Formats: sequence, structure tokens, C-alpha cells
Amino acid sequence: MENIIKNIDWMQVISVIWTAVLLPIITYVGTQISAYMKSKRLDKYTDILYDNVVNAVKDVYETIVKDIKGSDDWTEEKKNEVKEIAKTKAIQALSNSAYEILKAANGDFDKYLDGLIGTALYDLKNY
Repeated sequence: MENIIKNIDWMQVISVIWTAVLLPIITYVGTQISAYMKSKRLDKYTDILYDNVVNAVKDVYETIVKDIKGSDDWTEEKKNEVKEIAKTKAIQALSNSAYEILKAANGDFDKYLDGLIGTALYDLKNY
């Protein structure tokens, strides 16, 4: 037994353990941590975007909509124009990196933003 232990190439044993066991485990843990951090950053940027949308909707209502709502000027075309203004304001309030991350995470960012505006309008009307 003593002879076997002396003849073992310990560097090769450590190399095999590193390659076959430790490296895959470390890689997996690193990948999971990276994915978790990306999801946390995405959640943070989503919250920021929603806050920007709420502020943009309030601002557009106060500066444009309040004066023309209920009049003949309040047409579907004007509603769409106002919605686009709110979208633009919400996006401009984001940092470039936040915008790029949110755009990459949502296949149709424009529809996503429309949905957020609808949610913000509902929340503002009902609270």
C-alpha cells in the first residue's frame, strides 16, 4: 500500500479532480449567479420603466389631455399622438443601458410599452 501511494502522480490526480469535478461545478454556480444577477437587474429596470411611464402619463395628461379631453379635438388620431408622446418621454427618462436591456428582454418592446401605458392609465384612474 505504501508503495502504491508513493507511485501516484498527485499532480495528475489533482488535475483530473479539477477537470472532472470542480471546474463543472464552479462553471455551473457561476452561470446561475450570472443569470440571477441579470434577472435582478431586469426587474430593477422594469420597475424604473413603469415609474417613468406613470410620470409620463401624468405629465401628458396635465399638459395636453386635460385641456382637450371631451372636446372635438379629442380624436383617435390625437389619442395615438398623445400615447406616442408618453412613450417617448418614458423611454427618454431611461439610461441607454436600461433601454437596451429592456428592449432585448421584450420581443415587441412597443407593445410592451403600450401595455404599461394602459396599466398606468388604469392605476391612475382607479387609485
